[in-house]
Amino acid sequence: MKSKTDMSRRELLSSGTKAFVSATLISQGMNQMATSKTNEQKSALKKHFEKVIKPRALKPGDRVSLLCPAGRPHNPAAINRAKVIVEEMGFKPDVGKNTLQFFGTMAGNDEQRLEDFSDAINDDSIAGIFCVTGGYGSLHLVDKIDWAKLAQKERVLVGGDDNCHLLLSAYSQSGMVSFCAPNLDRINSRESFNSLKAAVTSTDLLPNIQANYGAVKSAATDGGSEKQAKDSAFEIRYSYAPVGGTAEGHLIGGNLTAIGSLMGTPFEPSFEDSILFIEDINEDHGMLDRWFTHLYLAGALKQISGIAIGDFENCHTTDCFNMYSLEDLFGDRMKAENKPTCFGLPLGQSARALTAPIGIRASLNASKGTLQFLESA
Repeated sequence: MKSKTDMSRRELLSSGTKAFVSATLISQGMNQMATSKTNEQKSALKKHFEKVIKPRALKPGDRVSLLCPAGRPHNPAAINRAKVIVEEMGFKPDVGKNTLQFFGTMAGNDEQRLEDFSDAINDDSIAGIFCVTGGYGSLHLVDKIDWAKLAQKERVLVGGDDNCHLLLSAYSQSGMVSFCAPNLDRINSRESFNSLKAAVTSTDLLPNIQANYGAVKSAATDGGSEKQAKDSAFEIRYSYAPVGGTAEGHLIGGNLTAIGSLMGTPFEPSFEDSILFIEDINEDHGMLDRWFTHLYLAGALKQISGIAIGDFENCHTTDCFNMYSLEDLFGDRMKAENKPTCFGLPLGQSARALTAPIGIRASLNASKGTLQFLESA
């Protein structure tokens, strides 16, 4: 047997080629196995969404848990205000014991906030979970919550802003419908109040949502405050569709920052054949462009059927790396994707924001600026 030093150059090249071919075949086999596994997971996920789990509609007198999975309320009065809101809806509020705890800006540490959420799931007298505040912190909990049990209990789950991490995780992990709405500390109009109450109590189709910049025109486009828009002496209601047409699919979305944070994780929702809606608050356009480009690079924008763009209150270009308007940032990207796109939907955290159920089928007519729900929530 020859030693390695005795081998000819041709023998060494031949030996190396065989090793390379062998390694390549192994690598290809592993890639095929990985691709097959991914396709199986996607197939299972797609089948999962053919039948979503809908929560039981709330009835007068139902107990609902008021929680702060993210930020702590600015003051204890915010909790009292939230209690009055749900009482006026006809429900009995049950405040989580850790809602006024401190841990940085969060309402207690992860264990405390998780304890409140788990208590609300396990308590059979609780029919719904309403988030009081947004801010930061709910992403810490998504890998610790028993989503299967939440779906099994058919709890109503309501929240917005940072709590969209929870809504989207509930849907991606169990197929459970949840409700994207202003957190209770952001319910600032009778319109938002009525929309939320109807969404969590009705077994009928919810009213269509009509796009229109209306009173928050400058907040949605120029980065001005909502008060500035309301003080405007002249107002024309309109919508803007950089790409017209219609689209249909299951409705997913919410806070753009939260959606971007879940990309590439096990809690990322399925974008295939979906109507995506997005909103955000108090962000600069450079950061919003980063999150939206993230969705594009991840392939999400190619999978969706259309996109409904909600309110971006107090989002701005001042001291920002990107000085384009949101209509330019999002619109130009969607023109390239050639997917129906409409701005001006009253969704998000503004005073006019309405409730959107995540997971049910919907139809978007971008040309007319209409989001229509095709089934009850």
